[in-house]
Amino acid sequence: MQIPKSITTKLIILSGLILSGFTYDFKTPYCGIVFDPERRNILNNLPQSKVEELIKKRSLTLPALCRMPVSKLNRSLTKLAMPKPDHPGEAKTFRHLHKLSKDKKINVKKLQKVQAEIRKVRHQNYADAEINALPWQPLGPGNIGGRVRTIAFDPDDPTNMFIGSVSGGIWATKNSGNNWQPVDTLMSNLSISSIIFDSNDANVMYAGTGEGVFNTNKIRGLGILKSNDKGQTWDSLLSTQDNNQFYWINRLTTRRHSSAVIAATHTGIFISTDGGINWNNTFQGRSNDVDINPHNDNKLIAGTWSGILYSQNSGLNWTTAQGLEHINNVRIETAYAHSNTNIVFASVDYNGGEIWKSSDGGQSYQLINTGLSYLGAQGWFDNTLWVDPLNENHIIIGGIDLWRSLDGGINFNKISTWWQAPLSAHADHHFIIHHPDYDGINNQRLFFANDGGIYETPDISIAKGGTGWKELNNNLSITQFYSVAVSKHGKLVGGTQDNGTLVYNGNSENWSTTYGGDGGFSAADPTDGNYLYGAHVYLRLHRSSNGGVSSKVIHTNEMINDNPNFIAPFILDPNNPNRMFAGSRQLWLSNDIKAAIPTWKSIKAVTGDLSPISAIAIPASDSNTAYIGHNDGSMFKTTNLKAPQPEWINISGQNLPQRHLTRIAVHPVDKNTLFVSFGGYEADNLWRSTDGGATWHNSTGSESSGLPPAPIRTIAIHPIQHNWIYIGNEVGIFTSNDNGNTWRLEQHGPANVSVDELAWGDNSTLYAATHGRGVFSANTNLTMPDAFYFSDQLDVELNSLIKSEKKIIRGLIANSPITIINGEYSKNCTGVYTSVKGYVNNGDTLCLRHHSADKNGSKVTTELTLGLLVFTFQSQTTSKIEEVQVSNSKKAGSTSLLSLMLLIMFLIKTKNPVN
Repeated sequence: MQIPKSITTKLIILSGLILSGFTYDFKTPYCGIVFDPERRNILNNLPQSKVEELIKKRSLTLPALCRMPVSKLNRSLTKLAMPKPDHPGEAKTFRHLHKLSKDKKINVKKLQKVQAEIRKVRHQNYADAEINALPWQPLGPGNIGGRVRTIAFDPDDPTNMFIGSVSGGIWATKNSGNNWQPVDTLMSNLSISSIIFDSNDANVMYAGTGEGVFNTNKIRGLGILKSNDKGQTWDSLLSTQDNNQFYWINRLTTRRHSSAVIAATHTGIFISTDGGINWNNTFQGRSNDVDINPHNDNKLIAGTWSGILYSQNSGLNWTTAQGLEHINNVRIETAYAHSNTNIVFASVDYNGGEIWKSSDGGQSYQLINTGLSYLGAQGWFDNTLWVDPLNENHIIIGGIDLWRSLDGGINFNKISTWWQAPLSAHADHHFIIHHPDYDGINNQRLFFANDGGIYETPDISIAKGGTGWKELNNNLSITQFYSVAVSKHGKLVGGTQDNGTLVYNGNSENWSTTYGGDGGFSAADPTDGNYLYGAHVYLRLHRSSNGGVSSKVIHTNEMINDNPNFIAPFILDPNNPNRMFAGSRQLWLSNDIKAAIPTWKSIKAVTGDLSPISAIAIPASDSNTAYIGHNDGSMFKTTNLKAPQPEWINISGQNLPQRHLTRIAVHPVDKNTLFVSFGGYEADNLWRSTDGGATWHNSTGSESSGLPPAPIRTIAIHPIQHNWIYIGNEVGIFTSNDNGNTWRLEQHGPANVSVDELAWGDNSTLYAATHGRGVFSANTNLTMPDAFYFSDQLDVELNSLIKSEKKIIRGLIANSPITIINGEYSKNCTGVYTSVKGYVNNGDTLCLRHHSADKNGSKVTTELTLGLLVFTFQSQTTSKIEEVQVSNSKKAGSTSLLSLMLLIMFLIKTKNPVN
């Protein structure tokens, strides 16, 4: 039956009305119909001004707002109030606090002394085969990367590449990025900003240290490093090492027809013509970039914070270029067009990013592009420029994302999307370089250094959005961790700078992100591996209830508005995983941290000087006790933590330092014994109390066997061997086996890198989170041999010398102490016995002996302590008389038992006669 047209029309109109009423609730002002309630709620509450700000400052488009993951959208909104996707300036400022002395300055002399001493100690210990050391194993992440500021190709072999990370040192690959390895872990400084090869000698390399792009003069390097063996080993140039003109090296270059090295530093431009022995300062002023004309060594250009410069006499004199007189105190990056060196381009951090062009070799410039906002509000931090060496009209500029022009900078198209990484390039670009064999047709390979490591476009002509990109962080473990925590079954969760809160499930090349942006402190439920906790900056807590697959925020506005630290502390109660403590200026408590929406309350008021909380510790032996530390070095304690409002007492004492208190570690079974650490390049950074903070004693050791005067960031006490103490400081890991009286460097541990967290996975596995070299683990039971036993010897003669069988020691990783009670041992069973304490190694043999008893039936027991284990060897003399007695006793017992059985059978038969 055919439905009349009028009815059909009415049905269509009716269905349209129903559909419009149904979809009305799903409409958004910018993205049309959105079914995801979380995204829809965000979009419906976005004013037009905020949308415009996202587009201008966060390198976003309107379609991106509708498509990007909700987590990325939330972070973009958060970052509008705190410019820069991952807050490197605030991160540097926060870490800088840990380095200050009481006078709020860095003790430069102590800093230099520490670096020199550590390098010397590491060289000595590597040469000493008898030194006992933990076997540290790197766990990555090999797929996440970290901030890279420079890339260099070996002129003799383009498959060999070098990168410089800001806190992980120099790394090299021999297969175009398929695998990376660190070079020279004994380098005096691991903050690398620029790497170059000498244009006239491919065996000679130079590396600049110190990240000088920040708007503060706080974070410094140690001058320029030089290698004479193609990057295998590096040494500091003495002329720059202790020279404040070279604390921040922003760019290095060399002349192509001489051995001159040119450095753009935080204070000016310097030239050396003798391989770095002497330097000539030819320009004074903050400089970020310097480039040599590819066809004429006499001509140079430089980007400074006071304009663009050019030189016509090899950099001996500089002149300010015309055209940018109205622009001052901004970062400028420059680049020659190799195909036409009269053309120079400049990326200027002005109006969100502008492109200027010179047609006279850099003497004057004209504005050719503005309004893209490709730098957003952070061009001081990430600003890079590349010009095709064969085509002056082909340009790529980098800020938050990458943009490409084919018409000389007049028009640009965005070719990367930061929130799609690693399918697209990571955010925040610092350096662009083409492959040495680039020809614009068959080889169009470009490489990009950014906050996510190193990326490649195998063909730049097709790279766009999530297409045409290749992430090359293969074993490039340079991630900057703030923390690590261990969950049930060994899963790790850790907070990082630039790369979020990460989760490790056993594969170093497959770490995953549970929450993006910056990470901070972390925690893991010891009873349920599904619950992992982390924090974005300023105490923005988040929780995963699915093992790290995803996370949701669990903080309150009151907490984050209470002026917490950039990286603010929080911990789980070690005795109750439902309780969490978090520190801003107040101490916050949640008793239902696993609830859908946890509740929080303040249980400690702000201090008199409003100092934020920097450390929290709850003894594993008593959840009613807590120790709290603050930025100003003050320390508080309560013994009624479970009360509605605990009472707090100041236990700072008169002798504790008045500087940043970094960590508190409490003895596993004695709540009154604890260690507390401090920042600053000073000699009193570790203190111990055995009476709950009533008195304090310096635990840094003596000068010959003590800790270096460097900021201590973390403390760990062995769960079983309580006199074994571990600390992580600005230059590595140190261990003590006598409660902090003496210390030694873990020379086989992480390199000269800051160790921010030490955490126990079980009673023997220690994890170390470094700020620049990823995460490491070590089995601390080095002295735990494989199980064995000595056979007991029975019925031996009185007063005779009894010897054990030979045993081979297996399972030791390092030489281990051996002691003996009531007997003697022979190492390697040579026949020479002793009772004096000694040491054995894996593969050694042991034989024991003692004299048997002088009475029949008596035992003699020898106790051998090997590492952490105790073994026994026993003998028993003959007992013939007793054996007869025992034999007679057994016969008597058997007769009595037989009689009893016969009596019972008789009684049963009498009571129940057979009919």
